[in-house]
Amino acid sequence: MIIVGTGITGVGRTHYLKEVAEYSRLNNVPADVIDIGPRMFEKASSLRIKIPGDKILDLDTTTLRFLRATVFEEITSNVEGYRGFDKDLMISLHMSFRWNKVLMPAFDYYYLNKLKPDLYCSLVDSVGNILRRIEDTPDLAHWKDKLSIKEILIWQDEEMFTTEIVADILGSPHYMIPSSASPSIMYNVINMVEKPLAGGERPRMLKAYISYPMTMTKGNVEFEETRRELVSKLKKKGIIIFDPAMIEDMIILEKVKDTEENNVYIEEYGVYVSRKEVLDAEKYIIDHTVHRDYKFIDQSDMIIVYYPIKELSAGVLSEMIYAHTHMKNVYALFTQKNISPFFLNYSTKIFRDIDELVEFVAGLVGQ
Repeated sequence: MIIVGTGITGVGRTHYLKEVAEYSRLNNVPADVIDIGPRMFEKASSLRIKIPGDKILDLDTTTLRFLRATVFEEITSNVEGYRGFDKDLMISLHMSFRWNKVLMPAFDYYYLNKLKPDLYCSLVDSVGNILRRIEDTPDLAHWKDKLSIKEILIWQDEEMFTTEIVADILGSPHYMIPSSASPSIMYNVINMVEKPLAGGERPRMLKAYISYPMTMTKGNVEFEETRRELVSKLKKKGIIIFDPAMIEDMIILEKVKDTEENNVYIEEYGVYVSRKEVLDAEKYIIDHTVHRDYKFIDQSDMIIVYYPIKELSAGVLSEMIYAHTHMKNVYALFTQKNISPFFLNYSTKIFRDIDELVEFVAGLVGQ
């Protein structure tokens, strides 16, 4: 199977794809990774063209298209061994660049059409992780101070939007995958969902978005232990879990609002952020958080709600309504005696016990 993985600078795209390939090989599925960027440098070098790493995006567009085309000519001539389900090729590339405040195309539709990928995955991550990688990676040094937090959010949205549009035009499935998550997630999407579907079979695993009141349970050790237990049991029963905590940008906004300092250290990501930048991006952070969670629901087969508190959570209720109106079943675990009529209205089935919920959902696999 041929898979295209896209993502912006600092998202850890190629590193994650290599982790997935290694995980695949450990599960007896041969997999290779091709990173288009380094291949373009290699091609330029073979043509005796020296391009400093921090100058390639300053080349004229004709030269960039030529280098990209020569790389894809070689790739498309050697992909037949990856057709089918026995061996995977993961191609790491950008769909766009935000360089010097300008959006630049970074893909060639002609070659993607010729390549005919079976699957597109947009690799995304929290702004904090992206900033840390740019700061800590020598090869990305020329990106330091090039992107504001708002620009990172916008670029990541543009990258995923473009990938999704191309995938839709070419008739291939598309997923949003957190690059900081376990490689087992993408491996399972490829091998336990998309390969069976492509072969005319039922998926061997189902996908679920897990919804819970994040803000109201922050710091609640008992809640966190129970949530992890639920997720662990679901995974063991063949459920791929998309968790909103996989991509968390609200932490930065909350930390900045709790202080008056101009430079705020975000311990969770090990980076300093500008208070002004974060507040300038506040609306983007909030809107992108909601949009990403809805995207997780879109690519899931169901939503599983874990709700152990009395208070009404606007976020959880919104996700239940979104899932309900987008034809997704909502399976809810409520531990409180009294349940809001709104929760009752948007729940497909309600459970009071973790094991009861897990066994019911496990029984859906293969149906």
